Amino acid sequence: MKLLITGASGLLGNKLVKTAINLGHQVHSAYNVHPVQVGIPVRLDITDESAVERFITSEAPSAVIHTASLTDVDLCEDQPELAMRVNGASVGHLARSCSKVGSFLVYVSTDYVFNGRRGNYREDDETDPINSYGRSKLLGENQTKQYADDFLIARTSVVYGWGREHRPNFATWLLGKLQAGDEAKVVADQFSSPTFNTELAKMIIEAAQRRITGIMHLAGATRTSRFEFAVKLAGAFNLDPKLAQPVSSNSVGWKAMRPPDSSLDVTKALETLNNKPLPLEHALRKFRMEAHLK
Repeated sequence: MKLLITGASGLLGNKLVKTAINLGHQVHSAYNVHPVQVGIPVRLDITDESAVERFITSEAPSAVIHTASLTDVDLCEDQPELAMRVNGASVGHLARSCSKVGSFLVYVSTDYVFNGRRGNYREDDETDPINSYGRSKLLGENQTKQYADDFLIARTSVVYGWGREHRPNFATWLLGKLQAGDEAKVVADQFSSPTFNTELAKMIIEAAQRRITGIMHLAGATRTSRFEFAVKLAGAFNLDPKLAQPVSSNSVGWKAMRPPDSSLDVTKALETLNNKPLPLEHALRKFRMEAHLK
């Protein structure tokens, strides 16, 4: 299968490229700022509709997996027009081009399309984002639905793992603090479904291979707070859990509101996929094993 993976230098994109290559697929690795060393590197500005159309129509990939995104939630709040252009309108460029050549589109979305008042959201629950990031990703979902003929919207939550050296993620930042013996202040009143990038990549590649359509929540199988995640991470690495100090989200000083409970119900993925969402403890063991291989 010939794949185009956008955001190939990112935390998920990098893992997707390596996973797909290991499965024998041909992969074009699209990036914008940070060059990639795996797959067939392609510099592509996803906000440039003509460039996107030229590439997709010339290569006609079997599937496009779109992970490129502006994920800094506070930056999106400061620059909502930029967020809408990068996370929203650009998806329409990809979707229209995919339709022209019959490419299957996987759009990686987020739990932040929900307001977080309830948690454990199912695929058909009503969306109601409370910040610019969530609104921009919901626009991307709507662009996918409007312009793509054959697509999967894959919502995920708090992706962590190895593979993006230029920017830490929550788990690698936390691990660095704990290994240094430093206290880490961690929010205790925000809940999600933390997702290990290696397992997420496997689920997405399987879905692309099988051309599973619609919306599917591809996330970790455990609802947990960030503080609980920190304690379990410390346990997985035999570090002192007392270094993780619980704090309220009101004390952090974020510019953008965060949904208090954006955890995702992954029943559909558990019932559909061979590569299934993992409980947190299992995923953290794999995360620790990969620490020795990075």
